[in-house]
Amino acid sequence: MEAQNSPSSPEIKKPVSKVFLVLFFLILALSSCGASAVLEISPGEAAQRLKKGDIGFILGTEVSRMPELSRLDPSAPFYAGLLTEAAGDRLRSARLFEAALTSPIVKVKKEAARKLIPALAELKDTAQAERILRLLQKNKSAAETELATLHGTALYVLGRYGEAAAQLRAGDPGESGDMAAWNRALFFLAGIMQRSPGLLPSQEVEPFLLDSPPGPAYRWAYEEILSNGEYAFSSADRTAAAGRLAVLSSAYTEALIHFDSIRTSQEALFFRYPAFLSDLGRAYAAVPSKRETGFSLFTGWESALRTGRNSPAQLGPAEQKTIRYTLLFYAGRIRRQQSRHGEAADFFTRALAIAPDAVQEDACIWYILSSAMTEKPETVPALIKTYASRWNQDDEFYDILDRLSTYLLTEKKWNDVADVFTAIRNSKDGATVARYAYLMGRAVSLGYVSGRGMNAAAYFTIAYEEGNASFYYRALAASYLGKTVIPAEENTGTGTGGRNGRGSAGNTAVQFPNGAELEFYVKFFDFGAGSSAMKYLRENMDRYTKYEMRTLAGTFAGAGRYLESIQIVGLYMRRDGYIMETEDLELYYPKPFSQLIEKHAQANGLHPQMFFGLIRTESAFIPDIASHAGAMGLAQLMPATAKEVAAVIKKRGGPDFAADGGIDLTDPEINVQMGAVYLKDLTDSLGSPMLALLAYNGGPARIRRFRRAAPSLPEDLFVETISITETRNYGKRVMAAAAAYGYLYYGMSMHEVVSSIFN
Repeated sequence: MEAQNSPSSPEIKKPVSKVFLVLFFLILALSSCGASAVLEISPGEAAQRLKKGDIGFILGTEVSRMPELSRLDPSAPFYAGLLTEAAGDRLRSARLFEAALTSPIVKVKKEAARKLIPALAELKDTAQAERILRLLQKNKSAAETELATLHGTALYVLGRYGEAAAQLRAGDPGESGDMAAWNRALFFLAGIMQRSPGLLPSQEVEPFLLDSPPGPAYRWAYEEILSNGEYAFSSADRTAAAGRLAVLSSAYTEALIHFDSIRTSQEALFFRYPAFLSDLGRAYAAVPSKRETGFSLFTGWESALRTGRNSPAQLGPAEQKTIRYTLLFYAGRIRRQQSRHGEAADFFTRALAIAPDAVQEDACIWYILSSAMTEKPETVPALIKTYASRWNQDDEFYDILDRLSTYLLTEKKWNDVADVFTAIRNSKDGATVARYAYLMGRAVSLGYVSGRGMNAAAYFTIAYEEGNASFYYRALAASYLGKTVIPAEENTGTGTGGRNGRGSAGNTAVQFPNGAELEFYVKFFDFGAGSSAMKYLRENMDRYTKYEMRTLAGTFAGAGRYLESIQIVGLYMRRDGYIMETEDLELYYPKPFSQLIEKHAQANGLHPQMFFGLIRTESAFIPDIASHAGAMGLAQLMPATAKEVAAVIKKRGGPDFAADGGIDLTDPEINVQMGAVYLKDLTDSLGSPMLALLAYNGGPARIRRFRRAAPSLPEDLFVETISITETRNYGKRVMAAAAAYGYLYYGMSMHEVVSSIFN
């Protein structure tokens, strides 16, 4: 027995070896499984949960393990970082953004760097700085501003100021924006930290303190020096910077306390730095009790500079012009805040004569026109004739011309409509040109005004053919001209391709020059961060071609995010030279929930194209959307309205939607049925589909009151007189959408669509 139980017995060795091998391979299998797991769960489950936006498994795991998400995809940490950041977990999001620096997608690395720079600068975590340096050295991308600035930030945090300054100089974007601000702030600080401790010379620090646009980077740099006991600003520089920071926080009364101290000690600072002077002007305009003081100060300074008597500063001709412009401009702003619009316009007119650039010229002209619209709207047509050829960005004046057209039609000033149209005829703002052209066509056709050498059809043709015309006016003009809503021939050889927007092979390089970058946006939906995608797209969209934008719009629509998809198409439709195409319209006017919407439209005797237009305008087909006012669901019903409609439906023998004590307005079936019943009842009550649409937004009592004030105007012109901009534009948007749906999906002519909505 002892021999058999002995460990050296050959009879015992063999079975022990088998057990050992089984255990060995079991442990190996388990360890291999663990190695491929992601934060304790399988990669498949992790990917599935992340795609749904579920980050519970991330928040419950040790921070140091965040890079494991790279096993799903090298870019996954970036999108997970956005989700954890939104959840308020800065530690995990920072580590995830670090891991994203290894992504092969350059855009991911750049955006991760932008996230890391402020946090690294503010927290000064040297361990994080070391990790980032190692990651950047392994994964360099030449000439990427964001990565160079992140590199410089890490060097700064580690106290390697000379290297940091050199790196930041190489990464200077040479433009405005948050990245340029951080680069400049870090470069400024790196230079200071190389100096001997002590009082910082004003001539070296004032250009940064008093002439940089204030923002987070500016605030950080200022506070970084104040927190370092070895360096100090002069009293005047510190007071001036504190005033600028108060303006940044909208603490204008506090800002004026600082600025008044500077005025009594170093008044000339305001004249050396126009940005500093602008802050003073904003502060005076914002504090009612100080406006008159500010006005007297600014006009006194301007007079002294202009006449050369008791001048507060010695300036060269160019500097004097810039300062005088700023003084006159803010004197006008102050008078405008005091509702003294005539005086304000005089100052803006004087400022316009010496405006330093096109942006400032447009600002002066806008304020001149806005002041006149408020005080003497009857003078605005003449001012438009004077200034339309002088302004630079036509679309900046859309709101002025919108308000003006409402005033002119309400007052039946048809000759002024003709004058304004003539003045803006060559504007690049096609939507406004189309509006005035259509209004002229209608006025001529009704005998309200002479055509001035053109008949009504000629005006309608202009409205119809204008390059980026409002779809509303294009549809109305098409109804008179007997045309479709697309004026240009399709398939013109540009190779636009099919619904995915990809052109012919020969044009792909031209149409998709940023094609590799589009994957950056696709992955937002792969990793559950779709709600953040539009922010990044807006920042970059000017670089993308319409084919790239169209592809992205399709990606958003495919993820059920119709609102963003519609917004994307709208952005490239408004570009100069855009030619409308059917595939763009299909993205701009999508047709989800089609069976449900058509069923209830038919059941209530509504035109389906109009009901689609209403739901698109109200909710962009988002079932659980809620407005600030409390309206909910696809048809955006207020709870009180829904309660009334539910009672009507029950009384008519329909289902009792309030049987359980509440109405689930996020249920598409319930919401669409109730919206259809409500719209049908409004139509029967007001006698017109268009009046019903207006009442759906503005309320039936208000629309009846508006209609009584203009009973003789045809409905299309009556819409123009509604003084509530939201309601006026709501009717136009639904009508435009109805025209598109009728054309795209129901084979209707524009005359049929318009006739189905307007009486």
